[in-house]
Amino acid sequence: MNNIDKKQFTLLCIAPILCTSMLLLMPFLTNKLGRTIGYIAGFCIYWFVFCLPISLYYCNGFSGLKEIYSQKSDIKITMRNIYYLLAFIPCIATYFVVFKEFAPIAGFKVLAIVLLYALINGTLEEMFWRGIFNKVFDNIFLAYIYPTIFFGVWHIALYFLKGIIYQGGFASLVGGSFFMGLLWGLVAYKTKSIKVVTIAHIITNFFAFTGFVFENWFG
Repeated sequence: MNNIDKKQFTLLCIAPILCTSMLLLMPFLTNKLGRTIGYIAGFCIYWFVFCLPISLYYCNGFSGLKEIYSQKSDIKITMRNIYYLLAFIPCIATYFVVFKEFAPIAGFKVLAIVLLYALINGTLEEMFWRGIFNKVFDNIFLAYIYPTIFFGVWHIALYFLKGIIYQGGFASLVGGSFFMGLLWGLVAYKTKSIKVVTIAHIITNFFAFTGFVFENWFG
């Protein structure tokens, strides 16, 4: 921890800056622009001002992104496969709790919107919160615990959006995010790859946000 260089220190500072910025920005945007446009605008800032450009910077461009997907640890194949299976636990939970109920009534438009959202959000969040921190740090606290804490904290901003309703309230939104961060962060740290956790994140978002989008924008 005493040998952190300037680039690593900057990354550590970016996480709380991101969380604070979004905590101020997301409620403001939904208040000024309405819950739908404000929500979309806030996520575009989150994705394309923070997650993507910072990930590209720390990977030295698009060509370097493949490293965070192809890195492999020296753990045994059996253990690696167990970690990969664990990554899909949230997919199973969100399927039965949310998707199974809302998919038959959501309609094609909702499913198409949610799929696009899930692809972007799952990919870019894993790039930043898991991929980059694992690439930059070897220390378990800085590579895994630190980004997991702020991954959960950033979701607090979403709870304060004007007019947005979340099934299960604060405990489901923020508590679920902390749990998924802990799980996916562990898998990424142990396997040194975000390929599988990215797929699990996309599927989980698709299942979970089918109910969210339908209830808030089409219900």
